[in-house]
Amino acid sequence: MKVRLSKVFTKSVDRLSGKQLKSVLNVIAETKAAQRIEDVTDCARLVGYKNIYRIRIGSLRAFLTFHIEIIDGVAYFLFLVPRGQAYTKKTETELKRIDTQPNH
Repeated sequence: MKVRLSKVFTKSVDRLSGKQLKSVLNVIAETKAAQRIEDVTDCARLVGYKNIYRIRIGSLRAFLTFHIEIIDGVAYFLFLVPRGQAYTKKTETELKRIDTQPNH
C-alpha cells in the first residue's frame, strides 16, 4: 500500500536513534509491503474513530489514517508520540478533528 508521512511524524522520527529508529523504519517498510491494513503488526483501529489507527512500536505509538482510494490504499502517518502522550486530551482532540475531515 502507499505510505505518506506528515511533517510532524517526520520530525518525531528525526529525533530518534538506535533501536527505536530501526523499529519505526521497519514498521513503515512493513506498512508499504502490506496488502491490507490488517496485515500490519500491532495495528488496531481506535474505538470511536472511522479512519484512525494506532501502531504500537515499543514504548511509542504511531497514529495514522487509512483511506481506500479507487485503486489502492493509502496509509498516512500523522503522529509518533510516547505512550504517555498518546491518549491525552490534546492528542484525542486532534485525532477527532482529523478523522472528521474528508481529505488530508
